[in-house]
Amino acid sequence: MLSPTVDLDRELSWPAGIITEIPPLLPSIFAEREATVAFDRSGDRLFGPGPPTSSTKAAYRIINREMADRRLRVFHATRLFDFDVVRREGLRPLDLEYQIDAMQKLLLATRQFASVSEIENLIAMVDVDDDFFRGREGKVYATPLRRLLHDGGCDVLFKHWGGEAIQRLAAMASPELVAAIQSLGTPAVVTVSIPAFGCCIFSDGRLAPTMVRLMLERAGLAEKSWEAWDVLVKQAIPAEWIESVLPKDDVTLAG
Repeated sequence: MLSPTVDLDRELSWPAGIITEIPPLLPSIFAEREATVAFDRSGDRLFGPGPPTSSTKAAYRIINREMADRRLRVFHATRLFDFDVVRREGLRPLDLEYQIDAMQKLLLATRQFASVSEIENLIAMVDVDDDFFRGREGKVYATPLRRLLHDGGCDVLFKHWGGEAIQRLAAMASPELVAAIQSLGTPAVVTVSIPAFGCCIFSDGRLAPTMVRLMLERAGLAEKSWEAWDVLVKQAIPAEWIESVLPKDDVTLAG
């Protein structure tokens, strides 16, 4: 049985220790943030250590303790031809050859091109071994906050089937291939429950600061922020971790 899942946008899902122990610290955390900003803007930063941040560090310890055995809800922006495949099989890390082959089969099945050779001739104009494409292999990306689905950064993922590597490939190959992959599938969001730590390589350093920032926002001590982190998972996402596969405009995904 999976551990309870925490949704950063839904504070009622947060561990009790976080929502009871941290609020008394928020005024001090706010003061520490203000002092740190002032220090970073001053000449003092060149000559000595910054101001103390004991309350902030205490909050981070509480979060790391309370989240140690929890899972985290994250959101994978994509464009899907078949929602049920993801529900059944989960999400696979990018394998560029596999993805190109799947693209070719879909483009032929939907009669975007008459033959594989037409597509291959376009792809041949691009060096697919360049790290511009290969850099995303073996990885699955997601975002931890709904607001980041709607800030413009995910638009390219919603507009083009196949993920960012295929979008880059098409853009360098021809406008014809770009139009073709834009015609495939439906913009979608895959909601995934991952271990809070030990799965995403950035969670150790980014989860606690993000949760504190959200608490400051909700207490009226900080403006709404569009900062978080890329949830980067270097493994397949099994089907049992998939919570839902939804159209991107589903009301539950409103930021």
